[in-house]
Amino acid sequence: MQFILASQSPQRARLLASLPYQFKTHPARIDESLITFKNPRDKAKKIALAKAEEVAKTVTGEAIIVAADTFCVCRGKILEKPKTKAEARKMLKFQSGWEIQAITGYAFIYKNSHERTIKNSSVKTKASFRQLSSVEIENYISHQPVLTWSAAFSPAYDAGMALLAWSKGNLTAFTHGLPIDLLVKFINQHLKLGVNNKHYSNKP
Repeated sequence: MQFILASQSPQRARLLASLPYQFKTHPARIDESLITFKNPRDKAKKIALAKAEEVAKTVTGEAIIVAADTFCVCRGKILEKPKTKAEARKMLKFQSGWEIQAITGYAFIYKNSHERTIKNSSVKTKASFRQLSSVEIENYISHQPVLTWSAAFSPAYDAGMALLAWSKGNLTAFTHGLPIDLLVKFINQHLKLGVNNKHYSNKP
């Protein structure tokens, strides 16, 4: 059995490293601008599925392919990765003191020579930013890779979590961009020997 993460996200890779499986990273190369959508949750689902399908085409043999897409919505506006630090600054100011919705679309594909199953959906987590001072925002921008994260922050690290007042919803979908509980359920459904079998373990 192969386990493949169709993403270059270090947060997702770190999360998967906690499981008793050896995941390989194979980032998908797709043009997200070509994907149409009716609403944010539909957008996240479609992008995640496109990533998983693209990587699945290159995989032979039995495998589970995992893909996801995460972004935030604040005051009706979709916030994706900023292109400049100036844009990141505007995003953080825009979210300061407001509630946000973190949308994570996910796609899990199981395939072998005889069958193929797909789980494709999305989860939503609500959170609220503290009222951030200009000094806090500048400090965050100066010391964190804000251009690599949707909405210019990541709650997977202490500095990003410290920007928030509260959160409610799927924890790992929000913090690491992947609902680990739903993934483990999917894996268990497709492994006859279960999660504790040493054949699949990457632990010493």
